[in-house]
Amino acid sequence: MSAPIINPRRIRLLAWAEFRAFWTNPSGGLALLVFLGIAGVLFYNAVADHATANLGALARGRLLSADLSIFSNGLTNLGLVILLVSPLTTMRSMSPYAQGGHLDLLLAWPLSPWELILGQYLAAVMTLGLLTSLSLLPFLVIWFMGVGSLAVLLSSALGLALLISAFSALGLAIATLTSSPLAAALTSLGVLAFLWSLGWAAPYLPPWAAYLAQGLAIAPRLSHFALGLIDLNDALFFLALTLVSLWIGRPRADRG
Repeated sequence: MSAPIINPRRIRLLAWAEFRAFWTNPSGGLALLVFLGIAGVLFYNAVADHATANLGALARGRLLSADLSIFSNGLTNLGLVILLVSPLTTMRSMSPYAQGGHLDLLLAWPLSPWELILGQYLAAVMTLGLLTSLSLLPFLVIWFMGVGSLAVLLSSALGLALLISAFSALGLAIATLTSSPLAAALTSLGVLAFLWSLGWAAPYLPPWAAYLAQGLAIAPRLSHFALGLIDLNDALFFLALTLVSLWIGRPRADRG
């Protein structure tokens, strides 16, 4: 009998090897510093803005909810940090092998093209998931202190997980189409930033283009999760982007 097209054990082994390789590379430390540094600053600004706004509200006998000012805004900003750092997690997927002329050796491993792609994808998801989990700890701490809503925190975590999945797959697809890690990172950053900002450009576009831009825009979809709204259309969008990106990456591996 022939070997199965996809072997979960081989995928796990490749993912773990790539995950460890990322953290033993200088880019791993750089990603950690950039991610936690920017996320920390944005969290502090969200809390400071909430405190400042509450001072004015208290003078009028009101108290502002932290769900919008801290949780929703802060967790949406965390998605922007994922956008900035995700190219660092996928830039070394297969670009170094192609750059060094060793892609044929990589494809000679006892791995099917799907195992190769899925192993790299899982490693990127694990890396971004770890960084995001660390950045969510301050939100969890203030929730334990009675600030904010658990429902908003959980829906935001789901939205960020879907975002990580889509960004990892898209970055991997771009990395398989380039022969330079730097080119892969810059291209991924440009594509992700374009998709992120499409919603802002929609009001200035013709009706048909505005409709298309709103459909492809990522930031508004993530903001729905950050408001505690779980929309099936938003979830399906991220899942579809993930699957399409993985499919784009696979033929490149087939060609070697």
